[in-house]
Amino acid sequence: MTNYATGFCIVERSRGFEEACTWMQKKLKPETAGGEESNHFWSESQTKSLITMLSDGCGINEISATLGKTQLQIYAKRRLLARDGIVDKPVPPSEIKNLRKGKFILLVEQGDSDVRVIADEIGCSSTAVYSYAKETGYEIKSGRVMI
Repeated sequence: MTNYATGFCIVERSRGFEEACTWMQKKLKPETAGGEESNHFWSESQTKSLITMLSDGCGINEISATLGKTQLQIYAKRRLLARDGIVDKPVPPSEIKNLRKGKFILLVEQGDSDVRVIADEIGCSSTAVYSYAKETGYEIKSGRVMI
């Protein structure tokens, strides 16, 4: 976005705000301008690849690099596909956090105490494990959960 912002400022200084807005609209891709996605910008093979990659659990960054689409375009297309029932709706971050917190408690009760091992097991960073420990009343010293 920095290149667009710089270009916008240059056009605004030389031609004014209205011209800069017009310039920016020409630079932005139509499919991200309104927040809605259109099938017009997705080929059938790209859509099939997106569905396959989402079902395989690929991350948005990986999908973006593979398909040559922006993350916003992928999120918008995924919303359309989820609305039509083709792919599952994404799990909200709050639900993911609750699931990870539950796994954290389970691992600690099973005797795992190494923060790095727990982070790898539940699929988050060590910093998140510290926050889960704090929320659930556990204390961490020297990278180990104290029971």
